[in-house]
Amino acid sequence: MFIHLRVLAFFGSRGPTMLLSGVLLGLAAPSLADVARPLMGVAVFIFTMGAFLKVDHAAFVAEASNKRWIAATLAWSTFGVPLLMLAVVKAIRPDPALTQGLLLCALAPPVGAAAAIAAMLRLNATLALLVTVLQTAVTPLYLPALSVWLAGYHLSIDPLDMTVRLLAIVGGAGFAAGLLRRYARTFVSSSPDAMTGIAVLGLILVSVGAMRGMQTYLLANPGTVAMYVATAFLVNVGFQAVGAALFLPAGAIRARTVGLLSGNRNVTLMWVAAGTSLSGQPHIELLLAMSLLPIFMLPAASNWLLGVLRPLGVHTGCETADGVARP
Repeated sequence: MFIHLRVLAFFGSRGPTMLLSGVLLGLAAPSLADVARPLMGVAVFIFTMGAFLKVDHAAFVAEASNKRWIAATLAWSTFGVPLLMLAVVKAIRPDPALTQGLLLCALAPPVGAAAAIAAMLRLNATLALLVTVLQTAVTPLYLPALSVWLAGYHLSIDPLDMTVRLLAIVGGAGFAAGLLRRYARTFVSSSPDAMTGIAVLGLILVSVGAMRGMQTYLLANPGTVAMYVATAFLVNVGFQAVGAALFLPAGAIRARTVGLLSGNRNVTLMWVAAGTSLSGQPHIELLLAMSLLPIFMLPAASNWLLGVLRPLGVHTGCETADGVARP
């Protein structure tokens, strides 16, 4: 158990590097990607459970006391992001497959490991966790109806099937986390890096599985892949910038945290929830897979950039006197 705990803590404390390694491993070892792909549903369950396990009641209560900003963040993340994406696709009119992929990404709640990524970047991990857990928990209630409303843009998914899948993943992960908190309270509360490690391991499994077939497709269609990769990074960075700009009045750290939530969406949850609806639509799956790349690669890039700026005396807006990010 101690060895397993240290392994989890190792992964949790080196999240950005581990996430980047998962993508590269999936591309370099197609056989591993083939093995991991059928386990993506399990991986989503794991990192969703990891998010629930990071819940700290006292920190939640303190963060939730600022009801105005929490409500604004939830409203923006739940409805503002997909509505902005809808406006974007109306304006630029991409092809139907790209449109559906973009809308699926925007409809997703924040990525399940948003709190872990926020902690890695010394942002407001409690806010990230609170919004992620709340939005993910209510996803089965609003997402099918919102998806139907957007169906005019070729969002062809089965609402009932999606609801059942979401309830199984989110509800099951929440229930499992609750059991662990009840019967292994000391283990959970005394091992924050290990709890982060659970989410990171789930994300690594996702990143490896999402790369199935991508090496072959990349070699055969480098131009298409490059366009989808560029689109994924542009969307992620663009929505992070818009979210951060909108919430600047709440303070730099909170604004950057909202930006993180805005750009990094749980596309794997949508992928799994859509089920067979995406069969025979390789370009949609390609965009979903490529949308994982900035989630896994940008944290490492951000850590590198901050490491360069700090010795130069540049204020990054992330540190306090004790080195811990504050809201």
